[in-house]
Amino acid sequence: MRTSVLSFGAAVLLTLPNCTGPSSGDDAGDTTGSGGATAGSTARSGGATSGSGGSAGSTHGGTTASGGTTAAGGASATNGGTTATAGVTSTGGSGVGGASTAGGPANPAGTGGTSDPGVTGGTTSTGGTDSSGGSTASGGTTASGGSMASAGTGGGGPPMPYQGPCDLLTDGCAEAYSVTRAMTVSYTGPLFQLGLSADKNAKTLDIGQTPAHTADMTTWSAYCGGTESKCVVSKIYAQIHSGKNDLLPAVWNAPWGPYCSAGGYTCAAKFTIEQATGLPILTTVTAQEYALSGDAFATGVNGGKQAIGLMYNGKPVANNHYCCGVFGITHKYDADDTFGTDFMLALAYGWKDSNGCCIAVNCGASNKYCVGAEEEENNDLFDYGTSPVENALVVTQFDPKANAVITFLNGPQVLSHSPPKASINAGTAIHLGGGGDLSGPDPVLMREALVTNTLLTADKVLALKANAEASYPALKFP
Repeated sequence: MRTSVLSFGAAVLLTLPNCTGPSSGDDAGDTTGSGGATAGSTARSGGATSGSGGSAGSTHGGTTASGGTTAAGGASATNGGTTATAGVTSTGGSGVGGASTAGGPANPAGTGGTSDPGVTGGTTSTGGTDSSGGSTASGGTTASGGSMASAGTGGGGPPMPYQGPCDLLTDGCAEAYSVTRAMTVSYTGPLFQLGLSADKNAKTLDIGQTPAHTADMTTWSAYCGGTESKCVVSKIYAQIHSGKNDLLPAVWNAPWGPYCSAGGYTCAAKFTIEQATGLPILTTVTAQEYALSGDAFATGVNGGKQAIGLMYNGKPVANNHYCCGVFGITHKYDADDTFGTDFMLALAYGWKDSNGCCIAVNCGASNKYCVGAEEEENNDLFDYGTSPVENALVVTQFDPKANAVITFLNGPQVLSHSPPKASINAGTAIHLGGGGDLSGPDPVLMREALVTNTLLTADKVLALKANAEASYPALKFP
């Protein structure tokens, strides 16, 4: 997306592109769907009491908190013995509430700690005291795995099989990216790659997955010297067409900036961990954006005038004007700016210029936040308020049969425009954090994003929201 420039030196007047007025906050035809579906989150049991362990006279075992199984209470030596560790909890999700392995006759008087069914992730209680002189081991340790829960179990049964967003869609995803988790259960590769900001020639580090399909947070600290900002995100792995559609930091001098041709990590985002989840969140600022190697067109993404679906899970950046969409499919960075050749998901704020025309994703008013589609300067947008939502799960799509742009925000549909402001004919270069020509970078706080070649029904959008709420239990998607 390029700005129009007025040159005075040669007394030549350049014509501004056709400007359209700001989008109204009350878009005709907009509908509001039902509220979001509740997450399929886990009802965890409080853990079974381990009364067994040791010979009579030893007080062992204790009860575990939810999640995981307890180790045996331990065989008791002649002088009271020592108990085994009170149990290690399983990662993420919810496990069976702590069945114990028998280890000798139970001592009814020897209960250990107490269980806390409200503990997330399954920390164990301390193991109690030994009445016959023996000593008990400490109360166990929890395994790593961030704060993401599995898709949910109930009644102490086995956990449900993992499902990522793409697993919920009948035709799957055309492409998908995430720095937090697998977008489909079939993807078992790394999520993203780290490089050292001070040494672009240093060996990189792939961040893989835990058995719960979340980002493995056990390796980054040693590589980054214990400091997040010493590292950058040097690659985001494509999870559908692995290798072919990987996203890399921009390395070009876009016609209207930024200038990334110094190479290396000039336009790479600093590695950032989101406090609420304990998992990464891609965080870009000025001159940090991503595209395919050589800004190539993507494999497996239809684009053009065909059906397009985009989903983005992240956070709006407060009080920041946006040049373009935050994620989507576009023309290449050095192609002409033609209306409709971008189809990017917009997550924007205010007006960049005085009258809300032409050079930015401009909401309907200077103090409003909006979502919708950026279509190379002619954009279809919906104003949702004067404060940003806490977290945004946005779905924006183009329906070629209805010739309409449709947008959902955290479940309900908020926008339907027919015809769109631009005639959609989108290229299939994938840009993250920059518009069609990778100009005027947009701030990004992204956990995950995907592209589809088919339309998502309202029910599927609600299913995506429920999946996100179950997978990120510390977050709210109001």
